Amino acid sequence: MTALDLAMVPALYASFDDGTLRLHYQPDVDLRNGSVPGMRAHPRWAHPDLGLLGPADFMSVASAAGLVGQVHQWVLRMAVIEARTWHRMAAGTAVRPPRLWVRVESGQLERPDFVSEIERLVIGRSLPPGAVGLQFTEDTLAFAPPGLPRLLGQLRAMGVAVGVDSFGTWYGSLSTLDQLPLDLVRIDGRFLRATIRDLEGQSAFAAMVGIAHRRRMVVVAEGVDTAGLAAAVGRMDCDRVSGPLFCPPVPVEEARLIALGRGRPDRWYKPSAESWEHGSPRPADGPGGSPHDPLSGRPAGYGQGDRPRAAAAGAGV
Repeated sequence: MTALDLAMVPALYASFDDGTLRLHYQPDVDLRNGSVPGMRAHPRWAHPDLGLLGPADFMSVASAAGLVGQVHQWVLRMAVIEARTWHRMAAGTAVRPPRLWVRVESGQLERPDFVSEIERLVIGRSLPPGAVGLQFTEDTLAFAPPGLPRLLGQLRAMGVAVGVDSFGTWYGSLSTLDQLPLDLVRIDGRFLRATIRDLEGQSAFAAMVGIAHRRRMVVVAEGVDTAGLAAAVGRMDCDRVSGPLFCPPVPVEEARLIALGRGRPDRWYKPSAESWEHGSPRPADGPGGSPHDPLSGRPAGYGQGDRPRAAAAGAGV
């Protein structure tokens, strides 16, 4: 633990109460029509001196302070509360807010009261079925206790969707898709780029998408930062994309606009300065300071005049 990490511990303890620990939200954009059927919760810490930090910058501090479990539980609880807020705001309208996806870590999954805790959070807050989805990394699923398929089935039975996160970062990828009851698979951006560099890789990628679709899973390509990449995954039948081309993770106020169909998560979307994590790159602007027009590579069904919107009632995962 470095001296800087040690100095950050008191502020991290205080962050649970002073509002500096917060969630940002990143939309999943449907390549067919530009709608936003899902969003993903990302923890952020607004450090008083270092600015907005992502998990890679502060979870080592949480680990040294013994706060990892507390951070994970806070993220889960706050995500459920926010999902409920979206549905309350949409009450009486035709808008169906996006499903809010939140990542669950191995330590949470291993708790004997995990399912009952989820039931208390979701059913106790009267969330409609499908409002929340839980996603797990491949290695978390691979090393989970026996009875994992039954556990995932219990979650789905109570209206909680389940998905795999960062697909392609572990050697058990295909067996994960083939053996577990999943609703969604998020393909890791680095794996995606490494796989589709040539025709052989593109064929392999398309085959994996086909396996997921045969199991009735929705496929999301993560980390999409160019129009060409968005077009490529669209040609290989990916259902949705997320990434800086469309929208970075944004603060709660902007996320609510998107959730209610009033935001616009594409390259013309202009988030506030708070949306940008400390040290993260912003999409490049074109001539004259305007965002570069990616129309030449824009996927079919997502035209320049389209406005991303919340999923209509009856939409998919």
